[in-house]
Formats: sequence, structure tokens, C-alpha cells
Amino acid sequence: MHLPSVIVVGGGAMGSSAARELARSGHAVTVLEQHDRLHHHGSSHGTSRIMRFVYDDPFYVRLAVEARPLWDELQLTTDLELLRITGGVDHGPRRLLEPFAAALDEVGLSYEWLLPGEAARRWPGMRFDEAVLFQPDAGVTHPDNTMVALQRDAESHGAQWHTQTRVVRIEETPDGVTVAAADRVFTADQVVLTTGVWTSLLATLPVEAATQVQPAHFVAIEPGSAWPTFIHRRADGSGRPIPEAYGLPSPEGVKVGFHGGGKPVDPDDRDFAVVAQELEDLRAYATDWLPGVDPASLDAGTCLYGGLAEDDFLIDRSGRVTVAIGFSGHGFKFVPLVGRMVAGLVAGTARPEPRFTISAHRPTV
Repeated sequence: MHLPSVIVVGGGAMGSSAARELARSGHAVTVLEQHDRLHHHGSSHGTSRIMRFVYDDPFYVRLAVEARPLWDELQLTTDLELLRITGGVDHGPRRLLEPFAAALDEVGLSYEWLLPGEAARRWPGMRFDEAVLFQPDAGVTHPDNTMVALQRDAESHGAQWHTQTRVVRIEETPDGVTVAAADRVFTADQVVLTTGVWTSLLATLPVEAATQVQPAHFVAIEPGSAWPTFIHRRADGSGRPIPEAYGLPSPEGVKVGFHGGGKPVDPDDRDFAVVAQELEDLRAYATDWLPGVDPASLDAGTCLYGGLAEDDFLIDRSGRVTVAIGFSGHGFKFVPLVGRMVAGLVAGTARPEPRFTISAHRPTV
């Protein structure tokens, strides 16, 4: 049986995962990455991302459950730590948390309601809002280690990596695909686009413009103290929801950020400068809600978001082109699953998830 050869454009987390799955299945795989490995220009770098199951949509709860054992499979290929279980906390007004509890109930995942005082005794580094929902299976993934593990395993199964290779054109032909870089042309039977915020340069798809967000790390006052991952689902004085705050333990301290905000940027021409007011807002948040960190120790970083308007992913195939984009903000926990989904589409052994198809997103364009 002939297995199609595949070019993967974009060697970030999703591209590396797709390359690994395809190579392990016996496909000839070539990965084209415009930057170096483990670069900091996109959305796949760093030492920490939240692994959580708490969504207000049972669809994503089930998807996270499906992804979880694939992390264990990947861990078997490396001595690097990929996932550390910490438990996860969502807190805020009870009415904002009830839909998340209902989704967990529908899927059958365990959780626990805590009073703010109970939660503070477990995690004295935090102050808690009106209601607290604890889910014990959450944790922290390590993006850089994950990238190394995916790429090593992919290459051990024959995948070839070309860094500093920026793709400028993709063409379907009767016999396959032609992918042109600045000084070289590659050919294969099929192509996979995992190009994140750069997708609009190669294809007309409903991906949002790049936004630079800026989480920060704070030094914990008590080194070695226990921290869960957390999402603070907040409301203003009139009860209207406002952007969520999130946090998690990381090798650099306690990472804290706001979901949303940031500034629009050109991913090819940005200065990595942070928005001063957002840093002040993060420092104020830490002062008010995180007594276990030193607010003066704030160390800001940047990351690119380029998701879809409704926060669903786009994983679909059209002809010889498979695309997997739109993961910024909550996609990293699904990395090994996305690779498997992409490989299934390439091989023709799987149908696209209806919510992730191109047609499902067209109304938002």
C-alpha cells in the first residue's frame, strides 16, 4: 500500500506532532520551518501551559479527556518531563462556574466545590473569590520539552527537518503538491499547513490577525510551596464578566496572565515591547489576589495569539491540503491529539470533526 509523502509547513507544536504521527505511520515526511527550532517568535515556546479539563462546553471536556492518555504515550519516548499534575482551580461568582460544573457532570469527570477559606488553607499563596471549583486532574505541560520529544521521535522514524526555510507559495498539481521556499522547491503527494499566525500569507482562511499577549512570572515568597493551575472567572461591580485571569506554577516562578488584551502585531516585524498598563494591571492583580508572590518581582514575557473568532480550531482537509490552525489560548493541551487527527485526515482514515471544518468557520469571515 502506497502511503502519500507529506510536507508539513510550520514546525511548531502542532506541526511537530503531525510530523511525528505521520512518520510513525510510515509516511515520508518533510518539515519546513521558517525559524530555528525552539524559537520564540510564535506560540509554542516556553516552559509552561495549563492542562485542564474544565470547560463550559462538554465537547471540549471530552476532547481533553481523549488527549490525556496520548501525553502518557509521548512521555514514554523521552526522559524529559512533559506533564506535571497539580490539580486545577476555577474560582469566581458561583453563577459563572455552574456551566463548567454542568459540563464536567455530563462527561462524568470528578470535581469538588470548596469554600474560599478551605481553598486558602490548601493553597495559602492565593486568595479566592466567592466560589471555588477544584478539578484534581489538571496540570502543567512543558512546551519546550514537548517540542524536543515530538521532533526527536519524528526524526527517529525518518522525518526530515529544514529550518530557516520560509515557504512563499503552495500549488496543487495533478500529481501532488509543489511547495516553494525562497531558494528551493519541494514536492510531495500532500501538504499540511500548521502555520499559526502566518497562515494568511499562504491561504485564505478565517484566522484572526496576530495579537501579542504578555503573561508574567512572579517569584513565590515560599519556594517549593504548592500551587494549582487556576483561572479566575471575574465579574465587574455590576456582575458582568470581565477578562479572566489565569496562573500556573512554572520553573520561573508563578506565571500569571489575562486571557485577552495584548496588542495587534505583525508577526514578522515586532519589537517584543510590552504594554506598560497591562503590566501594572498584572502587578495589581497579584497584589490583590496572590499573597504568595512578590508583586515587585514581575518578569514579563510575550507570546502570539492567532486563534479563530469563536475559539474553535480549524482541522480539515481539502484536496491535497490539510490545515490545522487556530489553537492560540487553549490549544496546547491537545497537541498529541491534533497530530493524530491530522494524520488521519492525510491518510483518509478519519473524517474531519464537523466543528473544525472550513465550512463551519466560513460565516465568521
